[in-house]
Amino acid sequence: MKFLVTVPPVITPSEPPSGAFLLAAGLSARGIETGFLDLSLEYFRHIFSLSPEGRGYPAVMPAIDYLLHNPDYTPQQHRTSVGILNSSMKLFSKKHPGWKITLMDLMPPVSLHRPSELVRICRDGNTPFSRFWEEYLLPVLQRCNPENVLVSLSYLSQLTAGIDLVLFLRRAGYRVTVGGSLLNSLSRTGMGYELVRSVLPESSLSDGSSLLGFNSGSDPFLSDISWPDMLEKWNYISGRPVIPYTLSTGCYWNRCLFCPDSSRKLTIYAHETFERFISTIPSTLMDMNPVIHFVDSAIPGKALEAVLPLLRRYKLDFYTFARPEGWISKIVDRLSESGCLMLQLGAESGSRSLLDRFEKGIDPATSLEVIEKCASAGIRTYVYMLLGLPGETEIDINESIRFLEKAGDSIDFINFSIFNLPVNCALTDRAAEFGIDLLDHDSPDDAIRLYRPFLHNGQNPRIGARLAVSERFAKIASVAEALKRTPRWFRTSHFPLIEIPGRNS
Repeated sequence: MKFLVTVPPVITPSEPPSGAFLLAAGLSARGIETGFLDLSLEYFRHIFSLSPEGRGYPAVMPAIDYLLHNPDYTPQQHRTSVGILNSSMKLFSKKHPGWKITLMDLMPPVSLHRPSELVRICRDGNTPFSRFWEEYLLPVLQRCNPENVLVSLSYLSQLTAGIDLVLFLRRAGYRVTVGGSLLNSLSRTGMGYELVRSVLPESSLSDGSSLLGFNSGSDPFLSDISWPDMLEKWNYISGRPVIPYTLSTGCYWNRCLFCPDSSRKLTIYAHETFERFISTIPSTLMDMNPVIHFVDSAIPGKALEAVLPLLRRYKLDFYTFARPEGWISKIVDRLSESGCLMLQLGAESGSRSLLDRFEKGIDPATSLEVIEKCASAGIRTYVYMLLGLPGETEIDINESIRFLEKAGDSIDFINFSIFNLPVNCALTDRAAEFGIDLLDHDSPDDAIRLYRPFLHNGQNPRIGARLAVSERFAKIASVAEALKRTPRWFRTSHFPLIEIPGRNS
């Protein structure tokens, strides 16, 4: 095998991580022998298999059985089952003092932001992954014998295991290349890519074609993808298979002052690419009624409209993230008829003046209309709110409260985010103009940094935002219900499968 694309722990084991999956799919479409191996998924399976059974221990197997074999979840049973799996993770963590491993995160006994410290503890040996690499990964490597192992890092939660994995692969004599969105984020909007390179010199910021020395001509790398060679059977923990796909990369709005995608060129892929990809999905998986997860930063309306006939023809359901704009209201019935289970909607605030200040291009009145029309059409709504923006006033907060009260039970799931200021973005560059006082980092010089500490007119708006969420927003009756329904673990992959009265397909 020429390439093996791998994903180190931990990423929630409900669907393939999109970056690594699409990289393997792009290589496969060009006739390059490429395997895909989600080590995070297999690591979770490894831990669950070690979980003690019997009285006083979490009933892991019944919980997995529920999550695997139900195309619809009740919120209460989902919380119970996922909580059992997380309890199993806590038991496993106790075997490794100082380590904390959950379904979504991994905390080593040293700072997660200091690559030099992570290398030190990994070189000391006896990490929570050592046994897994030896017992599970090594036989796989010996069987497929890749020329190059591509390690994809998407989240900070993967960095420790990623370093440990690369050290293991080096010792075993395999060539390694490290890439992924985490490294690109550090280079574009954060700081510390060179710190990662100092411990992982195999790191690269290249896309799939240039990274691998493959000349794809003038066509973007993801303009042609096909189903990769999955080295393990599909055993993601979800009642229906969730398959990631992207209709575009970059963001078509691309004007937000703190946008993480501001330096990325917008590329929209032809709907024929999606049709070719569908034709390569194994029939055994198609028989399992899969759901397509369009992972676009903000899905373009025309691109989505172009693939609706394909989704209907192949009877594929889907969900995606979208800016709450008027085009959604115009085609909401077509979206529902074409299998749209859920839209993740970045409403962010009920204050038009606040949104305009940061060039978000979002109108709360339009957001409200989109949310209500989606709910009426049977489409689940997952609404993102952003609090703690510099200069957010009591008036802005009250407008957001009124916005959510008007939306009422049209909101099925909700996420309150507290604003973080990227180290590098237009807003950071124009900090003084917005009354932002940039603070020195409170971490050592050898720490990677994604965000910059700041004050606004001498105050930390993040503190007030947290209080507003707990003391005001969470007390809105409909918001309280949405928060109760919103899973803490497994996140968006399971949201479209959770039963919502009146909005189940």
